[in-house]
Amino acid sequence: MLSAPTMPRYATAALVTVLVSAWLACSNSLGFDPIVACSDAQTVTVSVETGTTPRFTWQPTCGMSSLQVFPDTGSSGGWVVYSGAHAAENPLPSGIRYGRLPPDGIAPGGAHPLVHGVSYHVVVYRWIGAPGGPGSLFERGAADFSP
Repeated sequence: MLSAPTMPRYATAALVTVLVSAWLACSNSLGFDPIVACSDAQTVTVSVETGTTPRFTWQPTCGMSSLQVFPDTGSSGGWVVYSGAHAAENPLPSGIRYGRLPPDGIAPGGAHPLVHGVSYHVVVYRWIGAPGGPGSLFERGAADFSP
């Protein structure tokens, strides 16, 4: 049989376990996916969770240098996110929500409102080159969606 001083420790440990599990579940569903190492030639599969603020994910979850969203009609609008001086690090994580900048993200023109019923194209780019040296953006995955 357990003594009285031991019982509260078990109850406290159980409560901490439940709270940490709940916090991790919430933060993972709202946050970004962990960045994994990928080769420079890695192609990714892009997915879009549609809604009022679409969420863009890709597998595997390599870091990217740019994410671009534009209407398929060729009209203006959409959103472009770059990583500026951090481009060679490919710091942009999977799990970016439309209009919400990720860490190290720069959006020079801001996000234009998405139009319901219009088809959009999202593309993710990876920087390939030497850090601090020459390099270029290369498309690594894309998807189409309608909000």
